[in-house]
Amino acid sequence: MVRLLCIFSLLLFSAFSCSKDKEETADPLETFPAPVLRVEAPATATIGETITLDVYFVVNNGCGEFGSFDVATVGKLQTIKVFPTYREGVCTMDLPTRQAAYTFRPGSMGTYTFRFWSGLEDEFITKTIVVSQPQ
Repeated sequence: MVRLLCIFSLLLFSAFSCSKDKEETADPLETFPAPVLRVEAPATATIGETITLDVYFVVNNGCGEFGSFDVATVGKLQTIKVFPTYREGVCTMDLPTRQAAYTFRPGSMGTYTFRFWSGLEDEFITKTIVVSQPQ
């Protein structure tokens, strides 16, 4: 009887311990932000105007493309990281530079500061835009 109980327990354990479903795992390259090389931005703007900042960043291989911006805003300071996405398939092993447009529409006057993560822990490319009333 004990032997039968042990065999039944072993079968029950093996039936529920393994899953046949393929777990979705995130591409490890997509979990890290891409370093920003340079940002092109206007020095001035007016309230309500859509401002476009051209952001140039490096991806890890030829399959890398723009994925999303991660933005942390405190007052008129925005800290921005670029997260790439990588398509599947055969990729070149170079480190290409990609471009994405970051858009912003200010709602009030003042000096807005944009900090783009440049690849090292506390190093950023900083752009400042002075926003005034439309004339």
